[in-house]
Amino acid sequence: MSKIVFINPSYDKYAEVKIWSSDLMDYIYGKHITTMPKLVPMIMAALTPPKHSFVYIDEEIEDIDFNMADVDFVAITAMTVQANRAYEIADVFRKRGVKVAIGGIHASVLPDEAAQHADAVCLGEGENIWPAMLEDLESGALKPRYEAKDYPPVTKLISPRVDAAKHEYYSIFPVMASKGCPYDCDFCSIKYSSGYKIRMKPVEQVIGEIRELEKLNHEAYKKTYQFVDDNLYINRGYLMDLLAALKGLHINWNAQGTLNTAMDDEVLRLMAEAGCRGYCIGFESISKACLKEANKEKTNQVELYGLAVENLSRHGIAPSGFFIYGFDNDDKNIFNETLRFIGDINLIDPYFSVLTPYPGTRLYDRVKHRIFDRNWSHYNAVTCVFTPEQMTPEELDTGTYGAGIETANLNTVKRQFDKFWSRGPWRSTPPFTLKERITLLLISLKLSLKKEYRDYAGFLIWAAAHKNAVNLFALLQAIFFADMAKKVTNIWRNSDKGSGLDVN
Repeated sequence: MSKIVFINPSYDKYAEVKIWSSDLMDYIYGKHITTMPKLVPMIMAALTPPKHSFVYIDEEIEDIDFNMADVDFVAITAMTVQANRAYEIADVFRKRGVKVAIGGIHASVLPDEAAQHADAVCLGEGENIWPAMLEDLESGALKPRYEAKDYPPVTKLISPRVDAAKHEYYSIFPVMASKGCPYDCDFCSIKYSSGYKIRMKPVEQVIGEIRELEKLNHEAYKKTYQFVDDNLYINRGYLMDLLAALKGLHINWNAQGTLNTAMDDEVLRLMAEAGCRGYCIGFESISKACLKEANKEKTNQVELYGLAVENLSRHGIAPSGFFIYGFDNDDKNIFNETLRFIGDINLIDPYFSVLTPYPGTRLYDRVKHRIFDRNWSHYNAVTCVFTPEQMTPEELDTGTYGAGIETANLNTVKRQFDKFWSRGPWRSTPPFTLKERITLLLISLKLSLKKEYRDYAGFLIWAAAHKNAVNLFALLQAIFFADMAKKVTNIWRNSDKGSGLDVN
């Protein structure tokens, strides 16, 4: 028997601008809380034989006890932005004589780098690696490298062991119905994460996983689910079966996918009836030249963006979208042009990121001679690490932050929500119940007790009084981003770069 400790390294604890947590949300919940747990450790827990002890430590919600007793094996998963911290953690445990394995997307792309900090490096999805590695560990024959030669077939898409994570410290439940994406975007490392081939779990397995999570869904208000699938719309027939099964669960959920989802009225109707409250589309850019550069000109037609938002809104599904700044065809005008476009089509939640050349992507190969920053902790999608063609790195950072600050402004958010709610009420997306409105008012009362949060209290009181208001999670998300924007504004105004940030 071995004591196995599985660790997710923190980014937020060491970042000036947090991505997944905030003091505001901690104050509302009365405890430290972050967005959602990773599925990987829960899946590895399910694959671990009962004879082994499995402990999951998410450093985003708890500290690591580097002196914990009787540890036989430490496994660390890391995205690129977590790599530096992953290596620090690994080095400490190895000095103690503890065997360490590192896996995840970054190690899969740069195994030789990871090998400098680990006894074993894991390439690819863990389902094909973990059982054999534990057998080798037990026999004292741990190999320096484990490589998944292929992606696990559907029969090996293991259901997560939900009790491995401390769900009370997260605001969202993750759920995954499928893996993979057939598209080949220039900036994406899908070939290393989940592959191009779509693998779908049996619908009854997905429903069973949600039922297990629902047993834990007993907070003051029910948590929202997030489908973490790369694209929920890849197989329409499968999605239709999934939506029919979800309808009877009475849960709220969000998902993401491509533009064609919002062109399918029947699917949108069924999504709304099944509890979908928000859908995020990878718009990426309003520039056709940039879309061609990203290899998305066939899937994304800018002239259909407004119709997509309209269709989602008509069914009571809050439309949101991803946008990336920093393509070679972007100049400094792209920021204001995108903001005007978003306002015109009434996109509720736009998410802006800086084009980031992650190792393993075609983008990385294309611009590697222009990369000036190889500090992995800066590969957070909000910091420029290479020199763009038509603006300076500082101009790209400033423009991206400025766009985020503008769209997170509560007056802007109120206008967008008011336009969206004016489309209701929707039969499948009913307005807030009296209990939900009271919950909003109680949160508002708590926020009003702190001077820096009083604007958020007023925003929630306004929402509680709106006759067609829906989606408590979206409102909390709105003030989360507003608070983040406020912190970013203060940081940038006090920095050397801040002179370029024009925010009232």
